[in-house]
Amino acid sequence: MKKLFVLAAIILMISTHSFAAERKLLKDVDGNELTSDLQKYLQTQGNKHTAIIWWLPYEFWASSLARDTTTDEVSKKTILDTMSGISFLVIVQADVTALAAFEFYDKDEIEKSMQISYTNTEGRKQKILPMKTLSPNQEIVLAVFKPVLAAAMGNMGNNMHFFAFNDKSDQSSRLLDPYNKGFIDIQLSKRNGAMMTTNIETPLNSLFVPRKCSNGKDAHISWKYCPWAGERLEN
Repeated sequence: MKKLFVLAAIILMISTHSFAAERKLLKDVDGNELTSDLQKYLQTQGNKHTAIIWWLPYEFWASSLARDTTTDEVSKKTILDTMSGISFLVIVQADVTALAAFEFYDKDEIEKSMQISYTNTEGRKQKILPMKTLSPNQEIVLAVFKPVLAAAMGNMGNNMHFFAFNDKSDQSSRLLDPYNKGFIDIQLSKRNGAMMTTNIETPLNSLFVPRKCSNGKDAHISWKYCPWAGERLEN
């Protein structure tokens, strides 16, 4: 347990169709860039409603552990084995009053109308339902990291809710793979019934060694052409 708290502190400090692009070693993945790829912010016109969505796939834990020099390898393996096969969506949702006070939604209220789906590279869309229970070991690891992740969200972190999803498809392959092309579509409902939608696009740029455009600038993993000169990029 002590090792888990040490790792948690480190994470806070750094708060099928595969691509041929070179993957970074997980120890070389920038934690801030990865977090940027994994988070989405939603605000309505007039800032009367706000929501934060944070996807936590296996690579979130694996890259953090790969950069950790204090946790022994046995403990690292135990944590990764525990978090393998599942991913999480962390959601904070709130109405904002005229005086800028937050009226937060509880987990049941969010889940009641929340809709999550995944669209793969062939365009096949599959609805994804949150898991009802976690294993005892998963509960332990999550309990350790919840306050750390809450701190990374600032004042809104105390009102975040975790939704776990099975990361295995019917064919026993990975469903939500951050290295493969696809979209995780998230739909949330406000108390007045209005819907808000966003998506997280994969592959995640932060997990790949950047390709270079002719002007020396990094090319995003999703680009087929460099926007400055229009030259085609290698896959």
